[in-house]
Amino acid sequence: MLDPILKKLKKSLKHTDILIGKEDKYLNAAVLIPLIELKNEIHILYQVRSEHIRQGGEIGFPGGGKEEIDEGDYERTAVRETSEELGIDEDKIEVIGHLGTLVAHSDVTIDVFVGVLKIHDLKDLNLNEEVASVFTVPLEILLNMKTEIHLVDMEVKPSFIVEEGDEVIALTSKSLGLPDKYDRPWVKQKRKIYFYRYDHHIIWGMTGEITKAFLDLFND
Repeated sequence: MLDPILKKLKKSLKHTDILIGKEDKYLNAAVLIPLIELKNEIHILYQVRSEHIRQGGEIGFPGGGKEEIDEGDYERTAVRETSEELGIDEDKIEVIGHLGTLVAHSDVTIDVFVGVLKIHDLKDLNLNEEVASVFTVPLEILLNMKTEIHLVDMEVKPSFIVEEGDEVIALTSKSLGLPDKYDRPWVKQKRKIYFYRYDHHIIWGMTGEITKAFLDLFND
């Protein structure tokens, strides 16, 4: 009786990077860390989001949400979005590998891939309407840059404020049979926010966290 179950489990558990609840609980996206060779130096390309879209004016990597056309392949999502946003053919994007999956505090997962843009000049790009501009940072400069770390408070609350300003009680301990302490905010903790300053640009937030994870590869 147990053997068939164990065989099925062994087959299903062969992947160690599965995120529980990924498809049901989270909004799922993918981004590409684009590497480009300029004047015999390896650079990382960043883009500045257009003001008219969500998080306008902020710095990020090319990427976006998973779509049906991607058929559940997050690498495909990253390549498709990079091609659309930077305006280059997909065959000019060579994916090196999967860095990992970032779970953001906003219930978003971001699968991060590293790839090479097979172009020789930023003039080869044809940015779409979501991208205001792009810039590059030499990898060597980032590797020698001191990571700036700031702390913010994070907490779980049983209520939230809607756009109209009203408070909505999402969880009541009495009706759910939970201890009274869950009527108040809990799981208070400090969260590290990573910053990198280059020229007049500030790389931070999820992009800063992804940048740090990438740079850490070179410390092994």
